Amino acid sequence: MNNQAKENEQIQYDNYWTLLKKFYFTYLVPKKGVFFLVQFGHILGAAFTLIPPLIIREIIDEAIPSGVMERIIILVLFALGVYLLESVTRGFKQYYGHVVAQEITRDMRNDLYSHYQKLTLGFHDNKKTGELMSRVVDDLNRMQEFVHHGPEALVGSLALLLGTVGVMFYLSPRLTLVALIFVPILLIFSRFMLKNMHMAFRETRERKAIMHDRLEDNLAGIQIIKAFANEEFEFNRFSFTNEKHKEARFKAIKYMSILFPGSRLMNAFGILTVLSYGGYMVVIGEITVGTIVAFYGFLMQFRVPLLQLVHMTEGLSRFFASTERFFNHLELEPDFQEKPDGFRKTVKGEVEFKGVHFSYQQGEQVLKGINFRVGKQESVALVGPSGAGKTSIIRLIPRLYEADRGQILVDGVDVREWNLKDLRASMAMVMQDDYLFSDSVAENIAYGRPDATRDEIVEAAKAANAHQFIKELPDGYETAVGQRGLKLSGGQRQRVSLARAFLKDPSILILDEATSAVDIQTEKLIQEAIARITANRTTFIIAHRLSTIRNADEILFIEDGQVKERGTHQELMAREGEYARYYRMQFAKEQSAS
Repeated sequence: MNNQAKENEQIQYDNYWTLLKKFYFTYLVPKKGVFFLVQFGHILGAAFTLIPPLIIREIIDEAIPSGVMERIIILVLFALGVYLLESVTRGFKQYYGHVVAQEITRDMRNDLYSHYQKLTLGFHDNKKTGELMSRVVDDLNRMQEFVHHGPEALVGSLALLLGTVGVMFYLSPRLTLVALIFVPILLIFSRFMLKNMHMAFRETRERKAIMHDRLEDNLAGIQIIKAFANEEFEFNRFSFTNEKHKEARFKAIKYMSILFPGSRLMNAFGILTVLSYGGYMVVIGEITVGTIVAFYGFLMQFRVPLLQLVHMTEGLSRFFASTERFFNHLELEPDFQEKPDGFRKTVKGEVEFKGVHFSYQQGEQVLKGINFRVGKQESVALVGPSGAGKTSIIRLIPRLYEADRGQILVDGVDVREWNLKDLRASMAMVMQDDYLFSDSVAENIAYGRPDATRDEIVEAAKAANAHQFIKELPDGYETAVGQRGLKLSGGQRQRVSLARAFLKDPSILILDEATSAVDIQTEKLIQEAIARITANRTTFIIAHRLSTIRNADEILFIEDGQVKERGTHQELMAREGEYARYYRMQFAKEQSAS
């Protein structure tokens, strides 16, 4: 079963408790000491919060009527000490709570990124970059917030609420029941508004993702937009997605604007009811003025932890959703496994395909029994119509994909038996639209050998006929090439890619359309570079232009996933078969031009 099918099944956990335990034992246990100390801080902070209203009650009912100033000062200093301890506790739990959350998120992000690197191209072919970035960044950011604020809401708010209700019952059971009349209404109202608010925020995130995709697409394709004079058309499309994002955001803001003032209003009704009924109880002598003031203090702080608990239920659902998505991806297995004790040896460069069958998706065979052998330091060209399977063949050599059947041998050893890092380290690929990172020219050339000296980088650039144009760039070798190398022309990007391959000094070199889409003069420079780089290396060449394949030791004509013909250019032309017919159709203009 491929990764896509596995993910579509979505790993089903027995319940949220199982998922929570998995998260706890995997990521929280190493931080459990500080984590539980922070939770104790939440309880301690709640206890400190309960003390000041009781001190105020004591001052009003006992200290002031006694007329003893010393007693008033002692109580005030005691209250000040409590506030100071509460502030220290709050600072401690805020700092270390966020530290634990940040460290857990860092570990999870590293694990997920590392796992994405281990998954094969079969997984990445079926995933958008934006979706994977959302898992690494957005999902884990939401989890990070909940790792700190979730326990804070559950432990701290619950401790504060229970403590508040307990103290209030101690002071006056009857007044406490009156004070709690509005709590169910506040809970129902808050639950309803928070549910709608979070739905609105979910829509906002979805609209934001659409807007992000549109913006990324437009900025990446700015050359095409300008070339087709479609600026206004694209602006209208972006403006539409931007407007939809604004509408969703306004909806969320509307619910926020109702929730917080509404909850304050209901809390105010509770406070006014307590003051009214409490005043009556003072008149008849059942409670003291200090008790009413204490009740007022407790009710003023009652609303916040209540809202936090309601809010936490929504945060908990998002946390579980993000955690499940995280573990779903983390538990995906690569399409094939690397042998930890794989064969390790310096690669000489002999490559052989024996009855190789391959398909990207089940039931759609791309290669059908490929057989050929390339000797050390020989060159072979793969030609044929688009979609024939040429690129698939070269992707199997460094084991970017796994063959369904048959064997690919490097130096007589099946690629499945090789140490994967050693195998790939012996190869270099130059593709039609090779990827350059948004770093400097020097860093891109040295990508295969980060420890290379500047002299070695320059020599590689000279070998690739790139040194001259690099010198003319604004900052020379330190010039940033932009995303995907967009600051360079197509021919310049190709020569930087060739320099990168040359500096790596591979035993096996793979060139996939390395001279396509460039002018004749640039192609000549690239061909000169290729002639230097391919010397004394086993080379695979995919090309449509005759100039790059004419001198190959052997040409394989690939069609419908099979090797239909093989031989030198002269031999295949003399045979008057599929290759000759294809050559005359594809290369007639080039032949007449030469």
